[in-house]
Amino acid sequence: MLNKSFINIILVFLSIFYSYTFANEPVDIWNIEKKKEKNNSLNSNTKDINDVTGNTIILDNMVKKIEEGEILSKRKIVGLYDPEENGFALEMWNNTDPKRIFELSKKISNMTLSEDAKRIYTKIILTNSYSPSDELDQKVFLNIKSDWLIKFRDIDLIKEYLKKNIDLDPNEKLTKFVLDELFAVKKNKEACEFLEELNTNFKNSYLTKFSIYCLIYLKKNEQASLRYDLEKELGYEDLFFENKFQFLQGYISNSSDTSEKDLLNLHLSYETNKEYKYSPNNKTPKIYWRYLSSNNLLENINNIDIEDEKQISLLEKATHQGNYEEIDLLNLYKRFQFSVDQLLNIESEIQKISKIKSRALLYQGILLNKDPKTIVKLSKLLKESFVNDDIPNSFNNELKNILVNYDIEDLSSDLTEFYSKSLEKENLDRDIKFNNKILHQSKLVKYFGKEKVSIKKTEKDLNNYLKKVKKSKKNYLITKDIILIEAMLSDGIEIKEEYKKLFNSKENTIPTDIQILINDQEIGMAVLRLIEIIGQDKIKDLGSETLYFLINALNQMNIDPIRDEILFSVLPLRA
Repeated sequence: MLNKSFINIILVFLSIFYSYTFANEPVDIWNIEKKKEKNNSLNSNTKDINDVTGNTIILDNMVKKIEEGEILSKRKIVGLYDPEENGFALEMWNNTDPKRIFELSKKISNMTLSEDAKRIYTKIILTNSYSPSDELDQKVFLNIKSDWLIKFRDIDLIKEYLKKNIDLDPNEKLTKFVLDELFAVKKNKEACEFLEELNTNFKNSYLTKFSIYCLIYLKKNEQASLRYDLEKELGYEDLFFENKFQFLQGYISNSSDTSEKDLLNLHLSYETNKEYKYSPNNKTPKIYWRYLSSNNLLENINNIDIEDEKQISLLEKATHQGNYEEIDLLNLYKRFQFSVDQLLNIESEIQKISKIKSRALLYQGILLNKDPKTIVKLSKLLKESFVNDDIPNSFNNELKNILVNYDIEDLSSDLTEFYSKSLEKENLDRDIKFNNKILHQSKLVKYFGKEKVSIKKTEKDLNNYLKKVKKSKKNYLITKDIILIEAMLSDGIEIKEEYKKLFNSKENTIPTDIQILINDQEIGMAVLRLIEIIGQDKIKDLGSETLYFLINALNQMNIDPIRDEILFSVLPLRA
């Protein structure tokens, strides 16, 4: 309040000063017209507020603009996608308390989301927008984006995000994630070149030693020495890394010490000590498993003791987590020895032996049989065994490789559902099959596709279709037809008055809290609520009423790109 009063006093003083000065200055005849225009503009803005109250209003507005400017100057634009690309705006979070955004985002990120919900959430989280003005809120805002990117491990997307937001404070958690992931799959050169491209001095000690190591890796030893010396002067201390640095630079001839403290230490241990061996256990981080596997440092399957079920169980779990190859696990199963009687009576024999041996017996049975029904039945039992032990992903890719050799017609009815589900493909990959007898399956759906049809042509085709509907005996429209029409009306397409009676806009079924968010222009928050409602459901499986309010909400918020993507995926038939 004191600041505001001070600004008011200064503005009044300046107003009096300039009024006096301008009243006594000589007239510039060449600027008369400019001054007239300026005065006319000023008069039009202030003609009704020439008294003291009016001056106060003007001053209050000026103060308000100054305060708003200060708030905007503290905000940062953070993200990856252009807002227009997805139908959003830079200000989509401005009207919402950041704490509410964080709370709902955390809830959503912990949910099991369908691919549809993930896709929409990724778009809104990574679309460029203003961050909160408070520094602590800004940090949380950035962490929401980082945590989501890390959760779905799209390295190329993360790299693009980091490069596009390089002017912000270094996102060290994301950078560390990228470097570790690339090193884990033996993409060391790509990791070091990316780090060099960022050209950032990190505060994080792990990234500091990574930066120095990468300079050595890229054969920039002098730069590495300069960077190392600078960090030492600033107080950097890591005895293990310092020893490795000395060895890699050729200053010492031996460096046999090892460390598994982090992935870079593990890598340096192998690089500087050829005798080093690391045996993973059930506490070994997933990323270490990937590093060992990518660098052929895991125990050869021929050397694994098949009687050591604890070790095999560890490999099964690693396979489920994507850190061990399925085919290697299955080849390990081939080493088990079974009698002819066991191989002829697999279904009864698996009840008498351990779970690991039963899986080995089932897999060998799959390999030895030629009958499609028997092979698919044994595959089903093997998959169920993995599922029951909570390691279902241990048998995914190879299962598909087995099943793809057979036709569903060759199977008994009790196996067809398992077969179809295991080989399920997204309908979006299939060609659209238009049905002009049904409005929402007709060629009018093309309007929502990537190759946009003009509004003029769509308007003509829609009216022609409605004309046929009016003349027909079954002159009514179902919910999905109304969804299509209202989306088009939202875009400015017009239908003739005589056809408007064919359908009545349905009662607003949008949940009250979402409608309030839309009315208050809390667009980002409203979209988060829609994602929460979609949850783990595929949008094509939503009921017509849920789909109606979802599209209605997107229409009101003018989020057309996402709306169009949804409609083009759920309305038409696919061959």
